[in-house]
Amino acid sequence: MPKLKDIYGEESIQKTQKCEDSAWLSKPVVHEPLAKYRLFRSSDLDCAREMVARKYCAHKLDMMSGDEKLDAVHNHVAAGDLSFNYMRYGGKVEIKPGELDQFYLIQIPLRGGATVRNGNQTVDSSPDFATILNPDLKTQMVWHADCEMLLVQVDARRVKKEAEQFLGRQLSAPIRFEPTIRMKAQQLSLWRQRLRNMFRDADRGITPTTSSEMIIELLEAAPSNVQCFFDARPPELASGQIRKAMDIIKANFELELTLDDIARAAGASPRALQYSFKAAYNLTPMQMLRLERLRWARHLLLAATAHQTVTQIALDLGFQHLGRFAQEYREAFGETPNQTLSKSKAQLD
Repeated sequence: MPKLKDIYGEESIQKTQKCEDSAWLSKPVVHEPLAKYRLFRSSDLDCAREMVARKYCAHKLDMMSGDEKLDAVHNHVAAGDLSFNYMRYGGKVEIKPGELDQFYLIQIPLRGGATVRNGNQTVDSSPDFATILNPDLKTQMVWHADCEMLLVQVDARRVKKEAEQFLGRQLSAPIRFEPTIRMKAQQLSLWRQRLRNMFRDADRGITPTTSSEMIIELLEAAPSNVQCFFDARPPELASGQIRKAMDIIKANFELELTLDDIARAAGASPRALQYSFKAAYNLTPMQMLRLERLRWARHLLLAATAHQTVTQIALDLGFQHLGRFAQEYREAFGETPNQTLSKSKAQLD
């Protein structure tokens, strides 16, 4: 676990010495999400308030009862203009951040619950009812003593940029979500699975990549003032445009292409390409890109020389996270990359 000075620098140590000295820091926690990325654990209210403010924003934090003790924990993984977090306070607390301003905050209870007010709407949050805080509306919350949350912080400018590119529209008003996210809603299944995979990657030590698809899936499925633009299906692309997009994927699969890159090269809007591609192949362009890389990996592994390794082949094909590559490969072909390579090299003996 990193020391505070490694995260914030020596000049910050005196203010938060009580956090580092807390006996909580030496106690292991079993099955705690993102435990490898412990930011702090403290029984001191002032410490917790200051440390949390450094990753989110200035806020008021108070215990709801003088008889309760605090057991505040914050685990944090930064991933570009997103961050993934696990938090609990261990006692009933009132939190008043006001307007978040720069970011949306998705809060998913794992256990317990909270009462969350964003603007004029109040949500009794639980594992079935997560919340999303709109940055331009005032927020105040009460987290119950048993509340444990997964939180995803998303830069507001990134959300607007992804929405405008995907919809082909310039948005003059802020994007505003309904604060309640019904976690069992069928239309959120792809988004839930993607988010689950991103937290799982982080738990395995793989920093999640900033995901355009995760943002688009949320915009498509979660009620908001832009969801109306998703209801009207865009016109289908000409078969030549779809073929061109496929040709781009095949020719450039090893590059860090985005949906916008592929759409621009095919002369289509990202949204139209997404719909038409899925109709043609039952895959999104980005899913097809990953599948093309996996196909090339299998092709090369089955023809590997005695000195080639899985790592070398994966990195040459543009896979940045070897753990994720191995998992996706197994899902696609029913065996691990190492098993494929072993069969290939057995033919050389």
